[in-house]
Amino acid sequence: MTTTSSGGLSLYDAARAMGVPFTKEVAPADKETMAGNFRFHYLDWGNDSKPPLVLFHGRTNTAHTWDFTALACYDDFHVISLDMPGHGDSAWTPGGNYTVDGQMPLVAGFINALHLGSVCMMGHSMGGRLAMVYTSQNPEKVKALVMVDMAPETAREPGGLGWRLLPAETDSFEEFVEAAHKINPRRTPEQLRGSLALQLRQFPNGKWSWKWDPALREADTNGWGPEKLWPCAEKISRPMLVVRGGESDMVPTHVVERMGRSIPGFRSTDIPGASHQVHGDRPALFIKAVKEFLSAVY
Repeated sequence: MTTTSSGGLSLYDAARAMGVPFTKEVAPADKETMAGNFRFHYLDWGNDSKPPLVLFHGRTNTAHTWDFTALACYDDFHVISLDMPGHGDSAWTPGGNYTVDGQMPLVAGFINALHLGSVCMMGHSMGGRLAMVYTSQNPEKVKALVMVDMAPETAREPGGLGWRLLPAETDSFEEFVEAAHKINPRRTPEQLRGSLALQLRQFPNGKWSWKWDPALREADTNGWGPEKLWPCAEKISRPMLVVRGGESDMVPTHVVERMGRSIPGFRSTDIPGASHQVHGDRPALFIKAVKEFLSAVY
């Protein structure tokens, strides 16, 4: 069993410990591209002869949030996971505008810059909302859509949005690990050390803090609301899957039922034992559900 420099499990050992199915210890290439004047960083997992699968992470996460999913999907897809604007190693938006209107032109520019053709798009939380809007506006460029614990209408869930409960900075990396494990004991400290090593940085003053724009602590990452998002969702004719955490109340059941009545090709599933971070809390069950959905599309 191997560990990272932070003392956490390697990606591959962490994946095995969580029951994630994969056939090859593949590592992504770190790449950058420009969308107009905006610089994006992304992870390209290779296998570019396969259909493209583009992954949008949630607020205050990074492209590495999807590492388990990318490993499991490598055999069948060309997986692209980007650092969303203001996150990871991508640029920060001018003026801290992270609304749908602020991010959508940048995201659309990213997809255009990579010339991927028709993609399968998967997004979690904030990334799921953006993926939904993008699919509505660009139906010819999306073959299927997966939204993870996100819908046109949501209920706030303070317990699931654990980053709000974590410190803005700490004196040591291990303090972050301890705080994260207290909030989400579904994951072991060893797994958290490995994942947090990719989401934190140590600053010249010795403090540890997040790899995202501090403006995101208070920024509005929506800006539309249900009155605009429902018509957007109900325009989508591509196959759509909503995956909810079984222990999350972010997406109410009445919202899922309305989506089922009004969106052709809509499916939903709940992952037991998972909160808002579904794909990290119960990755094996999440991947099984996603693969079953995608196998009917491809």
